[in-house]
Amino acid sequence: MLIADDSQAIVDRLSAMLAEVGGIDLVGRAGTVMDASRSIRELEPDVVILDVQMPGGSGLDVLAGLKKDRRSPVVIVLTNHPQPQYRERCLQGGARFFLDKSTEFEKVVEILGSLMDEAPE
Repeated sequence: MLIADDSQAIVDRLSAMLAEVGGIDLVGRAGTVMDASRSIRELEPDVVILDVQMPGGSGLDVLAGLKKDRRSPVVIVLTNHPQPQYRERCLQGGARFFLDKSTEFEKVVEILGSLMDEAPE
């Protein structure tokens, strides 16, 4: 999994939550749109937790780049911008999940657990 968020506090909190789950390897972190796009191409994570607002553009730019790739990860958008227009654009852009950081942060663990259950062994 890769975390693409410019907030170190969010990255640290997610990392701590994921460490408790077990079975999830954090392969990388990115704090800008350019780093996120490059890291996804190079590291080929199965799952990306993606923020909408990041330096150098937005998570929508990252999603647009993923559409061009043949193999794209499951994308969980985790944002402080839960407005309907962002939700719609992210889901249409290829995100599988769209969560509000302020009210749905804890759902990340639940979603990852369900994704692990879906994964072939």
